[in-house]
Amino acid sequence: MDESQTKLLSSFYSTPPAAWRPHLARLSRHLGQVSSRWNEQIQQYEQPPAPISEFITSPLYLNLKDQVYPGVLQTVQAIFSDNYNEAVLCWGIGAGKSFLSSISIAYMLHRTLCLRDPQAHFGLAPGSTIAFMNMAPSAQQAQRVVFTEIRNRIRNSPWFHSEFAQCEALKTELRFPKDIVVVPGCSAETFPLGYNILGAVVDEAAWFVETEEGKDYAEEIYNALQRRIRSRFLDRGLLILISSPRHTEDFIETKLREAETNPKIYASRRPVWEVKPKHIYCGETFDFQEMKVPVEYQADFERNPQRALRDIAARPTDALEAFFTDPQVIEAACDATISPALDDSGRWRADFQAPDRLPRFVHIDLGLTRDACGLAMAHCQPAPDNPDEPTAIVDLAWRLSAPPGGAVDLSRVRQLVIDMRRRGFNIAQVSYDGFQSVDSRQILQRQGFRTKLVSVDRDLAAYETLKELINTGRLRMPDYEPLKRELRSLEIIRGRKVDHPPRGSKDVADAVAGAVSEAVRAWGGGEITGHVV
Repeated sequence: MDESQTKLLSSFYSTPPAAWRPHLARLSRHLGQVSSRWNEQIQQYEQPPAPISEFITSPLYLNLKDQVYPGVLQTVQAIFSDNYNEAVLCWGIGAGKSFLSSISIAYMLHRTLCLRDPQAHFGLAPGSTIAFMNMAPSAQQAQRVVFTEIRNRIRNSPWFHSEFAQCEALKTELRFPKDIVVVPGCSAETFPLGYNILGAVVDEAAWFVETEEGKDYAEEIYNALQRRIRSRFLDRGLLILISSPRHTEDFIETKLREAETNPKIYASRRPVWEVKPKHIYCGETFDFQEMKVPVEYQADFERNPQRALRDIAARPTDALEAFFTDPQVIEAACDATISPALDDSGRWRADFQAPDRLPRFVHIDLGLTRDACGLAMAHCQPAPDNPDEPTAIVDLAWRLSAPPGGAVDLSRVRQLVIDMRRRGFNIAQVSYDGFQSVDSRQILQRQGFRTKLVSVDRDLAAYETLKELINTGRLRMPDYEPLKRELRSLEIIRGRKVDHPPRGSKDVADAVAGAVSEAVRAWGGGEITGHVV
């Protein structure tokens, strides 16, 4: 505490009541601590870092006052206004995510270069390199997008030119004095190894490769970066994840849900029109899913509403390229009069009995890893408006899950089929996919069942039959949430295959597609006719 502060406190002590003196004593100690920390900060820095808003807008630094969107400026200020360890930005395409990331990396670089000895400040050995890194789904994207933006920010900044004219700008990295570098990465989770990473950006975090085995490379890279930051800098580093959404279970959506309970993560979901300046729009809007959308985007939403929802409004869809483009047709196919066959414990309901002797077709999808199994039974009736065309009724749709660490009990699945016959259903055929079904088919054949191998993945025929029936209102099915969820999330892959999104499933959907397509095949001697929408 300096002399003037001491005199001021002494004058207070001579006049106030005695009850005030303990409070003033605490104030004196607090001022002393603040002064000590302030002096320590001054000693740590060669020059004080600029406040974030000044760094962005001032001609002395980035000089972006007329180029930065108001939404971008507000978000960067919010990220650096509190002690966040991570920032998760799910914004529409064209909202300025990469621009924001380049500003953030440049600012972290600015603050670090202002230190007298960055290595000593962060407790690193002399000569240790401090790195700022951006990662992307491909090395080319990491180099071309965010890294190029960062390099442009630095090249056009008078402060960087005047203070660090000797910066070596290479194609693969930016090297600064004090052993500080900016490096573009790639999609390999091993790339960050060996770097002391203080700040990093993961660009298009929802669009990294996701494998059938459940491996998400974005999550792997996130973990690798976070370990490097935490192990070297504890909570003083910053990791920024940016992306437009891909689907409801992608990595960026997972992190947004985590941010709801983690105060150290800054989270933002913003459609394009909330980031860009309002004056670029005419002011007229249209309603779409409880949003007021500028009419400038109306054609996009009319042409492909799911893609516009994802790319412009930053709202994830259940599928990347949805097989059912209108989810309402799935809800319309649900029939409340079709009672559930089994209760929540997987036991038969007493009233689940055959109402007639029409032939039933059962299909069983065992799944590749046998952690779940889909079971469905269906039959056909004449369509009310055209007796020559079938209406398909799904009598049963069910998903059997394996116990933790185990596999689905195949004998239990076979017993359910036998139980259906005992309940009066005329089981004309039991079909399986090809995976591990030989033994089950042989056992059921000995029980008097006709069995068949049916693959709904070999081509689009089974799913096209199912889709045509649903789109034309000629399918009735139970209001079973696992089935509806799987149907909504189905994706069409390169126009040749129907699949589920990574981390999703289609066990019940496969079972229903197989049962329905086989029932229709038996009705008319082949697949249904008509245009598949």
